[in-house]
Amino acid sequence: MSTQLTLDFTPKAQQEPKPVIENASWLDVNDIARGMGFTTTVQWSIALHDALQPLQNEIDSDYDQRLYDLLWMAHFKLSLDQSQCATFHFTFACKDSKTTEVFEASLRVRVELRKQIVLLGFLEDF
Repeated sequence: MSTQLTLDFTPKAQQEPKPVIENASWLDVNDIARGMGFTTTVQWSIALHDALQPLQNEIDSDYDQRLYDLLWMAHFKLSLDQSQCATFHFTFACKDSKTTEVFEASLRVRVELRKQIVLLGFLEDF
C-alpha cells in the first residue's frame, strides 16, 4: 500500500524575535540611533550613559551632542570595518566646574552587533 505525501505551504504567523539581552544594565537608545542609520535595536550600558552625563556647569544639549556623536562613530566603525564588533576611542570636551576650564575626556568604547541588537559600552560591560 502506498501513501501520498502532501506539502503544506500555508504561511505561519511570524514569531517576534526575543531580545538577545534582557538585562537592566543596558538602556534603549533606538529613537536617536535610527537617525544615525541603525536598523536594529541599539542599547548602551549604564556605565557609558553615566560617563557622558553633563557636568554641573554644562547644559543638557552637551549630553545630547555627545550621544549623537558616539552613535555616529559606532555606526561608522561597524560600517567601515564590516565586522560584528569594533573598539574605538571617543573623545569629547568637558568644562571643569571649579575652574571653568575646558578639558578633553577620552573613553575606550566597544560596539557589538549580536543578531538583532547592537550593544555599546565599555570593554568591561561585555
